[in-house]
Amino acid sequence: MSYQSDLFQGVATASEAAKIDPMSEATEAMNASSTSDAEHAYTIDYEYPLHERVRTYLRLEHLKQLLKPEAEVNDSNYGRYFDALFAILELCERSDVRTDVQKDLDRRRAQLQVWAQHPDVNQAQVQALTQRVQQAIQAIQPMSRIGSHLKQDRLLSVTRQRFGMPGGTCNFDVPQLHYWLHQSQERRDADCERWWNEFKVLFEGLELELELLRGQSQYEWVVAEGGLLQESTEPLSLLRIRVPANVPAYPVISGHKQRFSIRFLSNCPQQGKASFESDVEFEVALCP
Repeated sequence: MSYQSDLFQGVATASEAAKIDPMSEATEAMNASSTSDAEHAYTIDYEYPLHERVRTYLRLEHLKQLLKPEAEVNDSNYGRYFDALFAILELCERSDVRTDVQKDLDRRRAQLQVWAQHPDVNQAQVQALTQRVQQAIQAIQPMSRIGSHLKQDRLLSVTRQRFGMPGGTCNFDVPQLHYWLHQSQERRDADCERWWNEFKVLFEGLELELELLRGQSQYEWVVAEGGLLQESTEPLSLLRIRVPANVPAYPVISGHKQRFSIRFLSNCPQQGKASFESDVEFEVALCP
């Protein structure tokens, strides 16, 4: 299986230089053509991190989608909102995400500087990406430990203790939360915006890093013979998969940064056999 290893290292060829832009016309055209057949018109996308740091990034990205910081919080959806908010806080407490994102963006900046020296690279695109990376680094640098201010918030502190209990957010358990839910929407919006501002800069940098990480490799068609694909590769950070929706199976992925395996399991096991033993044609992108 071939893939572009580290697009920002060394001197690139003209064809490689075109791949630096994850949103370039060339990349979009190739992605569109690879899925133009009617039988592959609709796919189910999967991602698997091959590095612990990327695992944390993907979990935070997922939690942001659940949090929906732009949505109103009321008595019908507050459970989803606070579950996601407290999960983000816990992940940020477990590891120094701010430092990790800053280091990754610093590496991107250095890689882009190398690419800027190549005569065939899209200079406008490199400069635009460099500016975005530089702005993200400057915004992250002065930040203190993420979530530290929210620990001092009385409402969040009391509510967080109760969210781990089954049914622990009844009004007699957390009267402060019950009172807050009966305040005006403007008051709740202001509080939610204040809480989100604790994470906003971090997520802007994190999403930029994930965008650049995903943009380093293009999808290629592969075949899992008998429902199994095993590969040894150069060091990777992220594995991306697109499976046609008409395949009655889902991938179970395992591995580390230099080796991975993809085994398809049947959605409806028959005679006690979960393995899907037919050949599966799908797309894979290997992101270093």
